[in-house]
Amino acid sequence: MYEGLSSPNIHTPRNMQEYSTIILHYPESTLWAGGTFIMSRPDAYPSRKPNQEIIYLGEIDELHRFQRNDRFAEFGSMVTLDEIISTGKTVLPKVLMDNIENIGSRLITRRATIGGAIAANELTTSFPGTLIVLDTNVEIKYIKKRRLHSRWIQLTRLLDRSGHIVIPSQGMISRVRIAFSDKNYQNFSSVGSFLTDPEDSVSIAFAATLNQDVLLNPTIALTYPKMGILYSRDIDNVFSSLRFPLDDEEYKSLEMIIFTFIDSSFQGLSNLQRVRTRGILREIIDDLNEKALTMPLQEE
Repeated sequence: MYEGLSSPNIHTPRNMQEYSTIILHYPESTLWAGGTFIMSRPDAYPSRKPNQEIIYLGEIDELHRFQRNDRFAEFGSMVTLDEIISTGKTVLPKVLMDNIENIGSRLITRRATIGGAIAANELTTSFPGTLIVLDTNVEIKYIKKRRLHSRWIQLTRLLDRSGHIVIPSQGMISRVRIAFSDKNYQNFSSVGSFLTDPEDSVSIAFAATLNQDVLLNPTIALTYPKMGILYSRDIDNVFSSLRFPLDDEEYKSLEMIIFTFIDSSFQGLSNLQRVRTRGILREIIDDLNEKALTMPLQEE
């Protein structure tokens, strides 16, 4: 055991008003949701940090709420990934369901929360990249002039230049709104473990409407745990310009363009991450090629 350690101070607000009071007094507090990510980090417990303040969000009822209508589903940030599967499997986008099922066993998904999966620091999880592909909006609660305010914001606007999700100071994600997608091609692929092998892991989320030989509204996000998320409308526009099926030369050109974006955004990708990225991209293009060749012709 480490010498001189004192137990952290645990705060358990039961509503947002109590939360705002606590965060005003302890602005450097660690927010604790499911704890699956925090406790998986090396030296997570016991902590070397003295006088640590932790705010446990599990007692705030409104963060556990779920509602849906004809256009979207809305989840409180404390809703677990397992609850998302059980409540929305028949209506939520396939790429989201595939992502959750890829994260791990029910031991993890029963504890991991949607808010924590988005806002985890140190390492980027695969989840926010998929939510970006789905044009997700989040509600942010934040302190301004010693009062609690809230606003809805597109998740992509929380993505900084380095590819990380950045929550405003003294802010938290309170709700997540996911639109039902009618895109007929959705793909989530991940290689490696984001928790145990972050240096060599990669995930890619992709969604588009394949209309004969073209893609309508394609969106792609590449996630590297140590580096962050690569998302660019310019890459989406490249996919919009393609005509399927692609031949080998066209694929090589696409791959070169994507890796130019990767290399200009991130430094230090491992050789294995590069190989794995190429492998996932190749699988996506091969799948799109096959679907383009077998899709029934539409009557004019």
